[in-house]
This record gives sequence, C-alpha cells and structure tokens, in this order.
Amino acid sequence: MSISRREFNRAAIGTGAIVALGPGTVLARQSPLISRPIPSSGETIPIIGVGTNRYGVGDDAELRAPLRAALKTFHELGGTVIDTAPGYRSSEIVLGELMLDLGINDQMFVATKVDVEGRDASAERMQRSLNRFHSSSMELMQVHNFTGWEQALPVMQEWKEEGRLRYIGVTTSRTRQYELMENVMNKFDLDFVQINYSLAGQRTAANRILPMAADQGTAVLVNRPFGGGGVFKQLSSTTIPEWAAGIGVSSWAQFLLKYVLSHPAVTCAIPGMTKQHHVVDNLDAARNEMPSARERQQMELFFDSL
Repeated sequence: MSISRREFNRAAIGTGAIVALGPGTVLARQSPLISRPIPSSGETIPIIGVGTNRYGVGDDAELRAPLRAALKTFHELGGTVIDTAPGYRSSEIVLGELMLDLGINDQMFVATKVDVEGRDASAERMQRSLNRFHSSSMELMQVHNFTGWEQALPVMQEWKEEGRLRYIGVTTSRTRQYELMENVMNKFDLDFVQINYSLAGQRTAANRILPMAADQGTAVLVNRPFGGGGVFKQLSSTTIPEWAAGIGVSSWAQFLLKYVLSHPAVTCAIPGMTKQHHVVDNLDAARNEMPSARERQQMELFFDSL
C-alpha cells in the first residue's frame, strides 16, 4: 500500500470516484459519517468539518467554481460543520453567497469568529458576520486567537442568552496561548474550544487542554490536523504501513485525521478543503473504524521514526 495523497487523488479522479454527475448523487459505497455530541447540549455534529481560510477569493467566478463544487460535495456526503472567520479575507461573503446559491444555508453548522478589541466593535463585527450569512442567528461564535476576548466573551454570552448565538467558544492555533486558554476555560462557561492538534509535531494540546475540555464538558474543534502542508511532502516517499488498512486508512490524509479524531476529547476536525477530491478523501476518515489507544501509540511510533 504505497499510495500517496496525490496518487490517491489522481486515481479518484480517473475512476470517477469523486461524485457521480447526476444531481445529488454520491458514492453509494460510503457509510454515514460518524457524529459526536456537543457536551453542553447533546446535539451531534459530524466529526469532520471544513476550514475555509482559502475561500477568500472575492467575486471571481472562475475561482469560486471549484469552491462551490467542493462545498456541494461536502454537503452531499453528509458534512455540515463550516469554520470561517472575518480575518479570512472575503471567505464569509463567499461562503454566504455559495451556500445561498446551493440552497443549503439552513442545513449547515456555521462557526465564525470575532477578532477586534472593544465591546461595541465586537458586537458590530458579529452582526456583520450574521448579515453575510443572511441569518439572524449563528451556530457558533468564537474569539479568534484571543483578540479582544475580555470584551467579546461577555457580549457573546449576552447574544447566546438572546438566541442570536447557539454556542460560544475561543480559538487558538498557537501553543504559547494554551495557558491563557486554560485560564479562560476556568473563567467562562464555554461550549467550544478550538486548538491545533496533529500527529505531525503538534501534540501538546493532549497534555492539558484536551483532558481539561473532557473534564469540563467542552466540545473541541481541531484546526491544523495535518500540522502544516509540508507533512505530505515529508510522507510522499514513504509507504503507508499495511496495518493501517485495519482502521480503514487508504491515504496519508486519512492516517493523520484518524489519529486526531480518535482522541476521545475531540469533537470535530476542520481541515482546509478547496477541492472535491480532498473532500472525498478527508471525509472517508470520518467513517468506520477509529484507532484504539494501542493503535494510536503505534501511529506515533511509526511517524516519529520517519
């Protein structure tokens, strides 16, 4: 089993395995996506969503076309969780318009962020996000990398009480902010935290943040589950171990994602996906078997030996 992600993608395209041409048709062989509960409510969401840092393409129709196709496939295969931010250039605008065009804006679990200093500025930024998604409420609002968190979180709590937000949380992709995250988790009643966590050199969150989230009943979104794009170049000359087939792995992306998703505290991973074949590949990691504790250790030993 020596298939790389690039080779898997080429094979999928060549065999027509991405999506059938008929409207609303998806791979019949695929089983449903695994879902997990949000501890604060019991509502379940699929364990893989989509990160949209690269959806900020403005109104360029040519650049929007593959994003629309990826989003359509994501929805058809059972995906619902979309994570974005006003800091991702025009991503909110593009997503809001694509979702409206596809007729799926009321079927998605949209998570966005606020990233400004000041109470009034935070409220204005959140309202702008709601307007961009053509909605009077948002599933999840998060403070982005703790920018203005002391002013934003009280406003977010008020909006949640008013029904304008269903869930609130904080995010970071920076290990140096973990201590601050622990402090904020102890001070505020958060529904979600979002952290970076990956087999590829970003496992620090497992030391304290993930156990703390499990203890407090806080849902966890994982950004950077691949630990950065360079990991696929690192793995390109290495074959996937034969034992990985036992946990349903057929690509390096699935290998990395299943490691993240098999941590008991993780609710959902949000890899970036701008192409249909990435959507198909990544969502296949959210089906069937997950690595056991012993297999997770085996994955760590394998990766660290490379």
